[in-house]
Amino acid sequence: MLMLVVVIIIAAVVSGFAGGMIGTNNQKAPTLNMDVKIINMGSWAGSGFFATVTAVSKPIPTDELKIVTSWTATNRTSGESITGGSTVVPLITNVNVMGNPQTGYSGNTYVAPQGIGPGVNGSATIGYKDTNAMNFKPYYQQFGRYMLVPGTALSGIPCGQRDFNQVPGGRWSYSGSGNTPANPSSANGYGVSTLFSYKIHDSRPFYNDSTEAVLGPYWEKLRAGDKVNVKFIHIPTGKVIFQKDIAVTEG
Repeated sequence: MLMLVVVIIIAAVVSGFAGGMIGTNNQKAPTLNMDVKIINMGSWAGSGFFATVTAVSKPIPTDELKIVTSWTATNRTSGESITGGSTVVPLITNVNVMGNPQTGYSGNTYVAPQGIGPGVNGSATIGYKDTNAMNFKPYYQQFGRYMLVPGTALSGIPCGQRDFNQVPGGRWSYSGSGNTPANPSSANGYGVSTLFSYKIHDSRPFYNDSTEAVLGPYWEKLRAGDKVNVKFIHIPTGKVIFQKDIAVTEG
């Protein structure tokens, strides 16, 4: 009887200790609602991954989030299925170069999707060592630096190069004047010379742009109607707080 009582007491102590350990990590995951769009117009102008936060239970730091995307598309040439996707981890660089028709910046390494609007602290923006804000207007911020609150916008756009002249079809290039089409050989990026294709002057990883970072390599194979599964995972709890199959559009 004495031994039985001792065993029961020890079991109770161990159980209580284990319960206390579990309780210290008993964090409740926040809730998140977003409006997500994935657009492929065949050119870097207008294409990309775009999300706007519509509601949260509380502000969510992006350094507590992981984004996982996955998709299946059909190769329009061979008819074969192509699978792709990506995993975005906060503050782990996933972009090597990028161009933007609104801001014109390029040649930086950072973490996409970048944020803008409410929840973004403009003191640490995209740029060299994440501190140079001189040439970035409006102020975008790396994933892992900003908070998700209603109105925060996330984006991952393809790379491209431009001058002041637009090539017919919505594409941009460094050369050309007036209404004269630019010389495609001088430009690099997505859709600058051939729709739905990257034109690069180096190996493909050189143009690991924001859209590739979020959707994975060869995302350009996606067409209208294809679906991309998008998940936001709350790292401290391991829970999926947003998941949706997003239909790709062409505009």
